[in-house]
Amino acid sequence: MKTNPAISSSKYLYASRWLTVLALILLLLMYGCTMKETVPNGPTISEHVQRLVYEKYPDARNLSGTVIEKGKVFEFAFNVDDERYSAIANNTEIISTARTSGEQVPDSLVNKLQNATIKGGAISDYRTITLFDGYIATPAVNYRLNGMDFVAIFGPSSIYMSPHPRLYHIRNINDLPDPIIDFIQKRSKPNPTFVNTLTNFNEETRQMIARNNEFEFGGGTIYINLDGTKTYEVIVRFLGVDSQSLLFDKDYNLIWVGSFNQIRQYNEDFTGRSFDTNLTRKEISTFTDILGAPSHFLNFGLDVGYNLMRSYRNEYEGVTSYIFWLDNGRGEQWMLRYNADKQIVFSSYSKP
Repeated sequence: MKTNPAISSSKYLYASRWLTVLALILLLLMYGCTMKETVPNGPTISEHVQRLVYEKYPDARNLSGTVIEKGKVFEFAFNVDDERYSAIANNTEIISTARTSGEQVPDSLVNKLQNATIKGGAISDYRTITLFDGYIATPAVNYRLNGMDFVAIFGPSSIYMSPHPRLYHIRNINDLPDPIIDFIQKRSKPNPTFVNTLTNFNEETRQMIARNNEFEFGGGTIYINLDGTKTYEVIVRFLGVDSQSLLFDKDYNLIWVGSFNQIRQYNEDFTGRSFDTNLTRKEISTFTDILGAPSHFLNFGLDVGYNLMRSYRNEYEGVTSYIFWLDNGRGEQWMLRYNADKQIVFSSYSKP
């Protein structure tokens, strides 16, 4: 099957949809957890960074802060009138904010959850959140489903859900830990040796791609887990032709890679590609069993619609991982990421 990847690639449409979903999921900034270290005016957070909060919120009271990324990213809690605020800042700007006013969860939001396949969970901690200055404040709740804790947000027309109690988005690579910065920057240059292994392309196409940097930083998301550890997601532009993600654990080890190897599925002049799954029969059987077990993924199996076609084994830098875009035929979708040991490392739900 051939199609123009720049215009009508179905794989790109799903990747594009996920990037849109990701941008909205980035709003899932939950600040209900108690800060481990309160340092009002303490030495670990400069007065300059604290002033950023007061400049944005001149009436802020009872300001306390904690370090998220040493010397780079910080979290603050404070009051404005009778409302409780949280904010995440780097050394130059407020990245995101959340406001809790003690309001009850509107029935309209409860009904949206109860009319989905994820119905039946327990709702708590209703709040509104703002990703960046100028963004519309968006409702969010904690949602406990089948023994797992999620945060659900309600976009203008969709629900998005992810199992991370807190997260924040970065646009500056310097907000990442130094080992991850080094990993990205070492690859932020052309890699003609690798490009020459892409024998599916003709010589002219290889020469064109070889001029591009292997990586270009495109943003990131830091997920803060219940135990306080962090998982780092970095989005990169790969060889100038494709956007892919990388996941690093709390020790900065690369634990999951995006579909970097899909570049080998294109035809010789880069005008089309195959979209068949590259999973083996054994892998299909294994994941069919995993997804068929009782869970909130039930009815999102590989045998539904085009789910198998959108399931893929990813390979990069010796790391093997898997990605699944699973639809239930009703417009609801789970995006699941598994490591080489078939253990899930990330999941996200969306419903129009």
